Amino acid sequence: MAEIRAVNHRYCEVITRLPKSWGVLEAQVKNVVSQKVRRGRVEVHISMEQVRDHHAPFTIDWTAAEFYAQAAAKMNEHFSLHAPLTAKDLLTLPGVVLHEEVAQVTPEEIEEWLTQVVVAAAADLYQMKQAEGERINQDLTMRLTQIQTWTDEILEFSPQATEEYQKRLTQRIQDLSGELVPDQSRLMQEVALFAERADISEETTRLASHCAQFWDQLNATEAVGRKLDFLLQEMNREANTIASKANHLPIQRLAVEIKTELEKMREQVQNVE
Repeated sequence: MAEIRAVNHRYCEVITRLPKSWGVLEAQVKNVVSQKVRRGRVEVHISMEQVRDHHAPFTIDWTAAEFYAQAAAKMNEHFSLHAPLTAKDLLTLPGVVLHEEVAQVTPEEIEEWLTQVVVAAAADLYQMKQAEGERINQDLTMRLTQIQTWTDEILEFSPQATEEYQKRLTQRIQDLSGELVPDQSRLMQEVALFAERADISEETTRLASHCAQFWDQLNATEAVGRKLDFLLQEMNREANTIASKANHLPIQRLAVEIKTELEKMREQVQNVE
């Protein structure tokens, strides 16, 4: 019987659990699983149950039985016990009764069977990952669409941020100077400096570009998990810069919303190969 379990992992790691005598087949098992899994921590458990005919002849390992009997006698003497060890007790101890019809299965004999069961288990895992991938794709698509909408809104708010700053600055100067008319030249210089410091056009352009690249990767056929993870890191960096540069509450709120969605997307992308 082959059982495969997979959990999130940044890279592809295949761990096998085989009987010791089948250790030479470990590389083959890993190769079969790696053809279906490109990312994640995969544990492969292999076991084989042998059916015994209880009416078949068996032999007694008298050496093992003698060892148990001597050990029991020493324990009785050491602990001042008086419970005798019966033949029934000895027959239930490991290694005393040997079933003659049970032979040790060699790796050569098991290789074909092992390959078949691992291939079947890996195929089942692949189908489950495909179904999960479709659900993740739908979720990422929905969130990416929302981020693009917020990015467009940020672009619309960007000119307003400079205008509102100019109004606030003019009002503050008037409040401080009473009826005096502020120096328009100096005022425009200050507004220009603010506009330069708070300019987020490059960040929003890069954010939109990363969104477009993310779309392309979602439609790709090869493994894209690491690429998506990298793009999300870059998108989060741009959102952070926008939130810190823009001295405009609506833009900052949108940047926070984008960061929240990006974090949810990063959790999902960990499941993507």
